[in-house]
Amino acid sequence: MSQPSAPPPPLPAAPEPRPVPPSSTAHLVVRLALLVAVLASVAYALLRPTGADRSGLGSYDAPDALIALAVLVALTATIIAGPEPRLATRWAWFWLVAYVWPAAVVYLLLEPTAAWRREPARAPGRRLTGGWGFLIGLLLGTPLTALLAWR
Repeated sequence: MSQPSAPPPPLPAAPEPRPVPPSSTAHLVVRLALLVAVLASVAYALLRPTGADRSGLGSYDAPDALIALAVLVALTATIIAGPEPRLATRWAWFWLVAYVWPAAVVYLLLEPTAAWRREPARAPGRRLTGGWGFLIGLLLGTPLTALLAWR
């Protein structure tokens, strides 16, 4: 006679979403200043006059490149030193911001909580990881760069 089998072990419970406090005033000021810098850098790159002295479409002067590099370095420092992001990991945000500039606007408006929210938010159960951020950035960034260079 066989013994009754033991019941299967219970499935692990889904983790409780962690509360994310709103940004401190200092962090919010930094985010908004960077948002203005990102938008100004993009506007400058898109609206700058093109003259006969340009060697080709999409060519950049030293000031253009330095402005973009300074904004990217400041944004990366904010991602590293700021509070833990709630929608994606720091690596995911880094890759998205490095490849697709609109992701910088999304990061600055929504991480760790939306800029307009002053109450805590709940983090989702899963976040976008660095590998997926790299792939999404690569797939979206290449056509976006080609489109901007074609302008």
